[in-house]
Amino acid sequence: MSEVSDAIERAEKEIKDAKVLAERRAMALKLSSNREFRKLILEEFMIQECARYTHMSGSPQLSPEQRADALNIAQAAGHLKRFLSVVVQMGEHAERTLPKQEEDLDELRSQETE
Repeated sequence: MSEVSDAIERAEKEIKDAKVLAERRAMALKLSSNREFRKLILEEFMIQECARYTHMSGSPQLSPEQRADALNIAQAAGHLKRFLSVVVQMGEHAERTLPKQEEDLDELRSQETE
């Protein structure tokens, strides 16, 4: 394969990956605007349930393993929040760069036909 063909292949993959990231962002935003998701996950799980597990993690009535398990579960809210934030940020970046990537791909394709 020529260098231009390789570059076209890479550019096509980058565009495909960027579109996937943008789709994932849209899904995360749709979830965050869903009333049931906000109530069940963001309020009940991430606030109430994880707070309960945080309190349990300090209980001397539990074994060290049970306290560690409770703390790990309590931290799940932070991991989920971070995951959703990263999905949105990566999707936003992908959406911003997608037009330039498509423009670059068109330019590479025109070079290939010359």
